Amino acid sequence: MLIAVVIVIAAPTLTYPLGRDQGEFATIGRGLLHGRAPYADLWNPKPPAVFVVYAAAMALFGQTAAALRLIDLLILPICLAAVYWIGWRAASHRAGLLAALTFGLFYFTETFWTLTQNDGIALLPMTLAVVCAVRAAESPRRSAGWAFVAGILCALTIWFKYPFALFVGAVALIYGLIRRDLTRRPLLIDGAAFAAGGLLIGGGGALWLLSLGAWDALIESARVTSAYTALGFNPPDFSAAMTTAVGFRWAHWGLLFALLPFALILAIRRQGRLTGPLWAGIWVWLIAGLAIMLVQAKGYDYHWLPMLPPLSLLAAGTLSAALDRLPPRRALIAARMTGAALLLILAAGIWPRVWPYLTGAQDQAAYYAGFVAGEFQADESLAVTDFLRARVVPGDSLYIWGFRPEIYYLSGLNPATRFIFQFPLVGAWYPPQWRAENVEVLWAALPPYVLVLQVDYMPWVTGSDADSNTLLQRYTELNNWLIFNYERDTQIGNFFIWRRIPG
Repeated sequence: MLIAVVIVIAAPTLTYPLGRDQGEFATIGRGLLHGRAPYADLWNPKPPAVFVVYAAAMALFGQTAAALRLIDLLILPICLAAVYWIGWRAASHRAGLLAALTFGLFYFTETFWTLTQNDGIALLPMTLAVVCAVRAAESPRRSAGWAFVAGILCALTIWFKYPFALFVGAVALIYGLIRRDLTRRPLLIDGAAFAAGGLLIGGGGALWLLSLGAWDALIESARVTSAYTALGFNPPDFSAAMTTAVGFRWAHWGLLFALLPFALILAIRRQGRLTGPLWAGIWVWLIAGLAIMLVQAKGYDYHWLPMLPPLSLLAAGTLSAALDRLPPRRALIAARMTGAALLLILAAGIWPRVWPYLTGAQDQAAYYAGFVAGEFQADESLAVTDFLRARVVPGDSLYIWGFRPEIYYLSGLNPATRFIFQFPLVGAWYPPQWRAENVEVLWAALPPYVLVLQVDYMPWVTGSDADSNTLLQRYTELNNWLIFNYERDTQIGNFFIWRRIPG
């Protein structure tokens, strides 16, 4: 019932617009449905799991923004149930309920930018992998089966993002902490089952990419992405990124962070129910999530999401330990009041923004105007999409010089080249021959419209302090192609819209 209430309160997130990242996942997911291969036909630096999830959502629910936002509402009930089970197993039924509620609250009050993200969707195999590791450790007769499933889920997690390999070590440690009788034979059997599950999914994914002719392009994508990640490892940039990220996270997760020291004190003093091997495993899980965030050296909002399940469990354990100090009747009343307060906070984080739109007091353009992230404004995406839809045929091609791939998906237009955003064509660590490849394809494609972005300053992905419009002037071949074949039509917000010259 608690899960159902959380999902009903969070249902208006279906109306949230897509951000840049959701746009790139959607564009490649739609490409998969149309027979295009990731990396080779549509380039991206991430592993393919998120594209497959987006493609499945489109195949089942249609190619709309709401169909993609539905992903959160479908995976969170399973995640909440898994977190409840872990909390119940570690402490009590009450701790499990509070953990599920806390997790749902802090997940769904994230911004439109952080919801339906790669790192958020990966929480599904992550939480289930921990459940399976605990079951494997606690069920000697069926441990190999649980270990096999845990291996499958860990491999799925890595297919979402390479740094998630650190989480696999946490799962192994959780198993080891709970199952202390690590005699040789059971350990070998469970380890072999875990490895078999991982190889099944890891090898199966590799064979699928080989069948698409995308394996070599994936390897190249991973190689050049490592240089992009290394940009943030110099002390000044790393310090600046973490300072900003920690401040923003505190604004969202302040309650979780405030309860964390109390959880640590209770564990050290062996008070309450925050002791035992499973709680030690939850701390290991939190440390792995922190390492995953730090190793990416950017501190983006969604990079913190792997820490949310263990943080929610520790917060719930702390609250439950405080309630246990009260007489039973008062503890029950206080627990219900705490749950009601958390649900009210969840509703207050979602409904005031969406209510005018749901009741018709606000149109979609006015509603989208409230979704802003840096220079990104969702109402501009809507206006550009409407502009294109009125002038071109769905399925035609489009070229965007900038990082706004949501336009491809929302307009129903196909990327004219495999580079659906600009930074692989401007970063010094990317292959220079990609620039020539891009222009060569464009001379053959000649899409009806070209979009050029301004004031999109993204040095963390481009390696330059210039915006896309300025970077275009330095890309002589592309700039010449644009000037020769196109004329400036209009401007919508930060979009310069170029129309192909007739004839």
